[in-house]
Amino acid sequence: MSIYPWQQGSWDRVLNQAHERKIPHAFLLNGIEGIGKRQFAETLVSLLLCERAIREGESFACGTCKQCRLIASETHPDYKYITPEEGSSVLKVDAIRSMVDFFAQSSMQGGKKLAVLEPAESLNHNAANALLKTLEEPSGDSVIILVSHSSGQLLPTIRSRCQVIDFSLPDRASAREWFEKAVTSEGLSLSSGDIESLMALAADAPLRAFDFARSGALQENNRMLEEMASFLRKDVLSVTLAERWSDDLAILRLEWMIKWLELILKVKLAELPVENNPAEKMIVHLAKVSQEAQVLEIYQSALEQLRLLLGSSNPNKQLVFEYLLNKWAGLMQKKAV
Repeated sequence: MSIYPWQQGSWDRVLNQAHERKIPHAFLLNGIEGIGKRQFAETLVSLLLCERAIREGESFACGTCKQCRLIASETHPDYKYITPEEGSSVLKVDAIRSMVDFFAQSSMQGGKKLAVLEPAESLNHNAANALLKTLEEPSGDSVIILVSHSSGQLLPTIRSRCQVIDFSLPDRASAREWFEKAVTSEGLSLSSGDIESLMALAADAPLRAFDFARSGALQENNRMLEEMASFLRKDVLSVTLAERWSDDLAILRLEWMIKWLELILKVKLAELPVENNPAEKMIVHLAKVSQEAQVLEIYQSALEQLRLLLGSSNPNKQLVFEYLLNKWAGLMQKKAV
């Protein structure tokens, strides 16, 4: 395992703690999605379970000892990765109780017991309280690593019981350099414009941009923009679009819609240039015909709907998009000041 170049300072600090045998019972890795927090967590797990790394003062796990081989085969009995069940966006109390039982048992390999929990903000109320109790009364030589894309949603008492490591975005030049090398090594052929668009779509998070490049997300985002333009021209019904958009990509689609609204505001307020293609010309047009208050109203509504989709209420995705699309239609009707 390894870390990304922009994580070196954080890794050096944790590594010093490990060599001095001062690892805390809980870490909170915080930062936006797509900057490598999970890999940092997994690299730390490998380091702490490795038979040689700490003893011999190494910077990373050896990769060859019994513990490293167990981790590589995803069969290490003293490591648990906890995430919401498939089809759910919520970490429930049963998962935390299972983790508590896991920590209560003796180490199978005679070393530390570790758990990575991601994303931490997906804990529901009961699960958060159960985790808090565990953090207040840690068992044995255990380490919990919380990975969060938005730690402000966590209970303050949970944050206060963790060593917090805040990850910032790498500078744009470094992020783009890493991204370009990654897509080249993957054998992907992208134009300079595609690279710029993917970085923007991923909010400059290089790993997320890389995932988007491999999954064809840019093409899907552009298709959605074209569909939105058709809807605003009244060539397609809101129910038709809402039905298509309420698939497994619904949360990502809503995030893109929020980015469009941000772009409209940027074009409107700062007259920023936009790519000269029919889909994004729609952004420029909406910036001209709409009022700032209208865009902000939809923006707030979209953020609220995103919180609902990410929460435990399980709203009807199609109705979410129908509701927002009808608000978008209002942008074409310039209101009197």
